[in-house]
Amino acid sequence: MISHQLLRHYPFFGSLNDAQLRAIASVAEELLLESGQTLFFEGQPADALYILVDGCVELYYGANESDSLDFNGILVGGIIPGEAMAISSLIEPHILTSTARASTPSRVIKINTRALFDLFKTDRRLAYVLTHQAAKIAVERLLTTRVQLAAVWAKEVDQAA
Repeated sequence: MISHQLLRHYPFFGSLNDAQLRAIASVAEELLLESGQTLFFEGQPADALYILVDGCVELYYGANESDSLDFNGILVGGIIPGEAMAISSLIEPHILTSTARASTPSRVIKINTRALFDLFKTDRRLAYVLTHQAAKIAVERLLTTRVQLAAVWAKEVDQAA
């Protein structure tokens, strides 16, 4: 369990009231990650939502399930303090779409989504707000990915010409 006051600092929870923040805090915990430590792997069931408190976490596509030096994966983005990760935990089919690895020592809030879904059963507004926030993040990340793909495509066209 964490302090509900900590959650108040993050835009993801910005429109929630004290009772809702307390409920979420009761199913959350704080984790410390070492530099190079993997938080979760692409393709695994998404059973927790994470908020980065301190540090930096990078997202990879196609990474193997290893914390070793031969870690392979394509860097597709980074998470900065205040941002949510594993938003797939709130969106079906609840499968992680990337691998998250700390690039510096980091601190994260982990929110168990099974317990969160139990809260949703009694508070439909909470369900709406958090799912809406996850959808907004998904759209923003999709737009960023499209820009990155366009840049790669343009570079390949220039090289072919």
